[in-house]
Amino acid sequence: GLGLAVAAWIQWRNSVLDAKDVVAPTDASFVAVDNRSQIYRNDHFLSADEVTYLLQFIDHLGGWGSSDGMDQVELPVEGYVAGARRDPIVARLEERIANHTGIPVHPHEDILSIFRVSSHGGLGDLNIAGTHWTMVDSPRGGFFPPFGLHHDSHERPHRAWTLMVYLQLPDSGGRRIFPLAGRPPKDGEPAERHRQFMAALQDLFGGAERNFSRRAFFDVHAEHPFMDLIEESCRGEYGVSFLPMEPGAAILYPSHSRSLRTWTAGCNVIKGTQIVLQKFKEYPLERRGQDEPIPPYQPFVEQ
Repeated sequence: GLGLAVAAWIQWRNSVLDAKDVVAPTDASFVAVDNRSQIYRNDHFLSADEVTYLLQFIDHLGGWGSSDGMDQVELPVEGYVAGARRDPIVARLEERIANHTGIPVHPHEDILSIFRVSSHGGLGDLNIAGTHWTMVDSPRGGFFPPFGLHHDSHERPHRAWTLMVYLQLPDSGGRRIFPLAGRPPKDGEPAERHRQFMAALQDLFGGAERNFSRRAFFDVHAEHPFMDLIEESCRGEYGVSFLPMEPGAAILYPSHSRSLRTWTAGCNVIKGTQIVLQKFKEYPLERRGQDEPIPPYQPFVEQ
């Protein structure tokens, strides 16, 4: 009855962290995953308190809503940006990211974004009449990127760095891949396959004449050497990849136009759910080229 509902609400309210009680991590330094490509990781970029606080922050706003046209991807309900602009922990994280990238918070970049990803299929557990089965209901055992490959400067050539922080980890899958990073094979068919793959992606790295289009889609059902390479990447067997071990871990990588090795993709979440906090650090206007577009922003700080 009403008494139980009130008691449940009080219990929930007592479990909610107040911003003033949220402890910062003791060490927010990054270590290199691949020096040549300038890809870095930090296994404790957020403290456990900060992870809990951010998830509660989304719940308090009303949870998850629109998908922005992408299947299996959910964004916070309307009101997130306004709420985040007033939030002291979001402000703390914006400053922390600014300090690591050397680019201050400014009005010509978007605020921290959060999204939740569920599975596009893969290995699934099924129980029928008490019997456990394992089934495969997607290509390549679920090891593929649902949204293709892209460079984070796609239509945004003024981007400088991308930071991704993992707030909730799936049971399986969800690896972040960089197939062109790391040490490529030197000899034989693997080396030739890598060379052709890199050349194909360079052809798709458009400039101003192509509105800076920089993304690639491959048929995940097709038998193709490029798709084989991408599957290997999603299995952690090729290029550079990142699979966090616990919530609060982060990966930081360059997304500017000079970084040709950081073509990237998020691999399919095979089982479970993944929640990611993402920040695109962009150069201020005075550091951009005259031919670069100025898109509309939802910034943390307004002009």
